[in-house]
Amino acid sequence: MSAPTLPDLTGYPGVTLAEADGVPVLLAPREGNTGGGIIFRVGSAHETLATSGITHLIEHLALRDQVLGEAHLNGQTHADITLFHVGGSATDVVTYLNDVCSALRALPVDLIDTEKDILRSEAAGRHRGIGARLRISRHGARGFGLAGYGERGLDRITTDEVLDWASTWFTRENAVAWITADALPEGLDLRLPAGERMPSPVLTDLLGTGPAYLTGLEDGVALDTVVPRGTAGGLTARVLREVLHRDLRGTADIASTIDVDHDFLDAEHTRLSVAVQGTEGRQDAAAGGLADALSGLRFHVTGDDLAAARAGAVEELTEAAAAPAAALLPGLAHRMVTGRPLDGPERMREQVESVTADEVRAVAREAWGNALWFGPLDMDWAGIDPVASWSERRPEGRSFQRIDVPDLSLVLAPDGVGTVTPQGAVTVRFEDCVLLETVPDGARALTGADGFRILIEPTMYGGLDPAAVAAHVDPRVPANVVVHLPAREPDEIPVARRPAKEAAPRVKADAGPRSVLATVGLVLGLWAAGVVVLGGGQVLLQEAFDVNIRLGFLPLLALGWATYGLIKKRHPKEER
Repeated sequence: MSAPTLPDLTGYPGVTLAEADGVPVLLAPREGNTGGGIIFRVGSAHETLATSGITHLIEHLALRDQVLGEAHLNGQTHADITLFHVGGSATDVVTYLNDVCSALRALPVDLIDTEKDILRSEAAGRHRGIGARLRISRHGARGFGLAGYGERGLDRITTDEVLDWASTWFTRENAVAWITADALPEGLDLRLPAGERMPSPVLTDLLGTGPAYLTGLEDGVALDTVVPRGTAGGLTARVLREVLHRDLRGTADIASTIDVDHDFLDAEHTRLSVAVQGTEGRQDAAAGGLADALSGLRFHVTGDDLAAARAGAVEELTEAAAAPAAALLPGLAHRMVTGRPLDGPERMREQVESVTADEVRAVAREAWGNALWFGPLDMDWAGIDPVASWSERRPEGRSFQRIDVPDLSLVLAPDGVGTVTPQGAVTVRFEDCVLLETVPDGARALTGADGFRILIEPTMYGGLDPAAVAAHVDPRVPANVVVHLPAREPDEIPVARRPAKEAAPRVKADAGPRSVLATVGLVLGLWAAGVVVLGGGQVLLQEAFDVNIRLGFLPLLALGWATYGLIKKRHPKEER
């Protein structure tokens, strides 16, 4: 993509646009301290799973030596942008922006390992929350789905990759800066490599057609859905908020908190997300209430709800129009670098007031049709299917039974690996593998683009050789998606234990080889004893009851059946 056309800022009186070293700079004065920043259209969703963390790493390297006395400075990496901002004196702003751009031109790569350790420490204390599972289930292990994985690529990112990423994404064509001043300050140096304005992250969706649900969220319900970008989408989010607050908090004590957000994804789509925390004992009711609210908006939008939503939007736009122009600069820079229209508050107000109930219903239908739900129980009652737990394709190849779970098998197929159970199979094809994690003891973990992950622990499968796993997997996966993890401690390597019901069988007292000669002897003894016992018994019965008893062939049949049982017991079929 080439450099963008400079926007029309007539809707924002007091804001002007200048250029410094090829970087657009938004300007507007304010009283007091000076603020400034620079924003790049690159974030974690632009990465791959194998390079995840590289943008955040560059942000840290660029700020490594930034110390400006009383000035407040920071950097942030989001899904779609990375920004650096500062507040202080005019000199502080110039120094900070100059140093950031200087560092991006010549990153202190000797500090990469140190900054990786810092990022790992930060990640250890970070909780990704319910959004992580929703993002992975919808987007897989690409684009916006990477937010659910953490920075897995830190263990393999090389110095050359860091330098290449910086020169490709942190360029003057892919940046917008802002300063709360009426003109460019002297000494400003925003020199950056030449490049191009980059696109939005790839938007993937694995759900297919129709809504789907996840279970396991105990304290309420969450919803993630994608709707067409536009004013109607934002107003629909507000209408839904009105309905939820009325139905779940006003007329019933079902929800303790309700959050509804509407976020930009790309030029055509926005994300509508909802989180409802149920009151004690009402978590199931919270899920039902949200489903009823969104489902109902597909067919009917009341005039009062639409009016209340519109009034809230207009109030915010009125406040924005009355705010100092300088306060709007960061938001304008974000919209400008991501290619969104820069309609002023008055124009946006006209758009809000023109949205009809029919348009809200249309957005609600879109929202329902591809919604991903996360709640305490299944949602089959609402006509919603569970998220797919199994791959469509079963692997075919060498099979190894898991020792502690006999119903589960690992399959090493020519084109991938998989696990198979009676309920279904999970498969990761080598050509779809976006991350392979290895450890020296032979364990392997493969993650597919669809988010499915196969963990291979050789010690857990009968007859599986670690060297054979490495030989089968490693050559078939591209080297640029391989992360070599450090060796594990011996007690970290899992040890398989057979299920209690399948413990080693007890050895019977008569177990062991049985000779045919001994069996023949026992049979002869049986018949001899039988003749004596049966013959003597017949005589005793005749004398006792003074009757003539004729047993015919019965004694012979009895002895024959006893002989068959003896032979079968001593010589089972599998030993004959």
